[in-house]
Amino acid sequence: MNVQLRYLPVPRGTIAALDYEPRRPRGIAVAVAHGYSSSKHNLDVLCAFLASHGFSVLSVDFPGHKLGASGGVLSSIDDLTDTLTAAARYAREHYSETVYTCGHSMGATTALRVCAGDPQVAGAIAIATGWGRPSALDALATKGVVDLRGGYVNGLGLPEIVAATEPLLEGVLSRLGGRPCLYVAAERDMMVSQRSVAELFARAPEPKTFETIPSDHTYAGEHARAAVLAWLGALHPREGQRPRAEPVSAASDPL
Repeated sequence: MNVQLRYLPVPRGTIAALDYEPRRPRGIAVAVAHGYSSSKHNLDVLCAFLASHGFSVLSVDFPGHKLGASGGVLSSIDDLTDTLTAAARYAREHYSETVYTCGHSMGATTALRVCAGDPQVAGAIAIATGWGRPSALDALATKGVVDLRGGYVNGLGLPEIVAATEPLLEGVLSRLGGRPCLYVAAERDMMVSQRSVAELFARAPEPKTFETIPSDHTYAGEHARAAVLAWLGALHPREGQRPRAEPVSAASDPL
């Protein structure tokens, strides 16, 4: 596997992305997005794992995130969409016409939005995001049980992002019909409950798959790697492998 740091053009400047080039490409690419206050490093284990199994991966740093390399300011959720769109475009132009979007938490809703807005995107993977986030965040803030880490981001706070994202979700889901999507819930997630992910899954159109993984919120991307690989592998088996009719979930039914 070869890993390179790239800078990709977006409407408000450039963004940084790690480009994971596999040794034995399968002809499938994945554009990956991290969660709020984090960076591409948080999803390195997932991305390197997928690349080791032949998938070409572009993992972005969102603007304004101080742990990342993009710099700038996160001024609206359009900056999120533009960033992952740029990665998907690069992957399509350089690696494969078959590109999936994938994200963790804030990056997961971004992955769904980018997929919904671009019919050329093959499908989406949403890890640790759900339905009804504004009320859940309000409850967490009232109890004072979580640090929303606004100091790590130059720009919008997490409550503002969630408030801007939630009204769009119904329309986003309606445009995903016919393209496979994977929804992943973490068992020990204090930020996004399994019930919230299950509600998003229930509202999503077919074809869809639900998985539950043993993880907290922060490391859900890393711990989802086997579930993500199994799902992608079922859709795109290597030459000589017997394809399945559809991805099979090893998890129990959603809550």
